[in-house]
Amino acid sequence: MIIGYEGYSPGNSGIADRRRILFWASSRGHSVVDSRDQSAEVIVVTSSCDLGYWSKVKTSKPIVLDVVDGLIGEKSRSKDLFRGIGYWGTRRSSNLLPGPYRQLLLDVARRSSKVVCSSPEQVTEWAKFKIKAIDILDIHDEVPFADFPMAFNETNPIEIFWEGLPATLGSMSLLKDFFEGNSENNYKLNILTNLNSYKYMNRFMKVNLDRALTQQLDHSNLEINKVQWSPKMLSNYAASSKFGVIPILGLKGYNHLKAENRLLIMWRLGLPVLASPLQSYVRVMREAQIDGICRDRAEWKVKAEKVIASTEVREEFIKKSRNYIELKHKTEDLLEKWDFVLGKN
Repeated sequence: MIIGYEGYSPGNSGIADRRRILFWASSRGHSVVDSRDQSAEVIVVTSSCDLGYWSKVKTSKPIVLDVVDGLIGEKSRSKDLFRGIGYWGTRRSSNLLPGPYRQLLLDVARRSSKVVCSSPEQVTEWAKFKIKAIDILDIHDEVPFADFPMAFNETNPIEIFWEGLPATLGSMSLLKDFFEGNSENNYKLNILTNLNSYKYMNRFMKVNLDRALTQQLDHSNLEINKVQWSPKMLSNYAASSKFGVIPILGLKGYNHLKAENRLLIMWRLGLPVLASPLQSYVRVMREAQIDGICRDRAEWKVKAEKVIASTEVREEFIKKSRNYIELKHKTEDLLEKWDFVLGKN
């Protein structure tokens, strides 16, 4: 099969490209060409494609729309409109006039044979618009499984792990009470991210990581270690860290619909993880029977202290999370979902 693809990033080289349709195509032995290549038998477009073009193009070929984020559930109409204007203004969409971004997504979705998202919560949101979406999580094979059982190396300072995009760093203040209440210990917060990132449209206003972090966490007992993201660095710093954190302040906009990919990656790295109550995190933690959800600063403090103090707690977290991944996040199961979407079952 020849797949025409317009991905999430220039050159289709981004994380969402690598972990989704491109991984499937490589694993199943299919070719990938540009979305407008006449040789394509089926077309896969994403929420970063030229939505204006694909909402109007006439083609007899089946179109699949892949939307990895919960953009369909944006709560703020003004932000949705601003996103649509920005999308149009940067010439990423060829529609004549700007408009709400969600409407562009819906226009393409209604012309598509299948719509793919990344969580059950997103499926529910799409259903509000009478669109039946299929949830497929990212495939995380580029992130190596940590050895089990873990060595649990003791370090001074105590190391804590965080990974993600710089735009999501604005919630570190949730850890403030923990660091202030444990001033007798020294800590090192390993931040694995893209050190050259932009706040808007991935091209405007470079993110100042130092300012973003020191404004939230300015503690004499805390060292902030910024590291360029790579699979190798993930493994290296996860091995030296005592636990991982995913703090998320104000589950507004479409953040409340983000899938559980970051949580599963940290679990794959062998880390006990504490996280804010994102819908997907609550669901997955409940299914794994792990008490890792922190709903406010006080709970972050109490649970972080508990994880640091007890090897048994950390071992329990890791064992249950490993069992969950082995049962619920199998690569072949995800590949078979893509087989169904693209008619290869």
